[in-house]
Amino acid sequence: MTDTIYTLFKDGRMCQTVFGDFKHVIVPTLALWDGESAIGEYDDTYWFYGGTPHKRQPCPAVVDGLWLRGVRPGSTIHIENQSYECVDGGDVELSFQHPGTYQVRVERWPYLDGSYTIENTSQAE
Repeated sequence: MTDTIYTLFKDGRMCQTVFGDFKHVIVPTLALWDGESAIGEYDDTYWFYGGTPHKRQPCPAVVDGLWLRGVRPGSTIHIENQSYECVDGGDVELSFQHPGTYQVRVERWPYLDGSYTIENTSQAE
């Protein structure tokens, strides 16, 4: 008996890894699984597309002062405990009520989340 590793994906997202005897563990698991699968061990930095796992690319947005440049359409921008939908994408001007350092996260599947530290030195008008 040979142990095998398979990774299970659902809607392109990695769900879990299955490890065990091919005949007694893998085959019955795959028979019940209604998503995609790939031989091998993959983590959530991969997504399943076109029949194979692919490495997820970094978030393309970049910080330019109080701007996020190149935000992909359909992204969600998270600041503190608030989420903001960015349907159109593009360049997004950030504004903050108080001076300080803010953690900003940009989420847009299948890109990896972008994490940014923004320093706001001026008081909002």
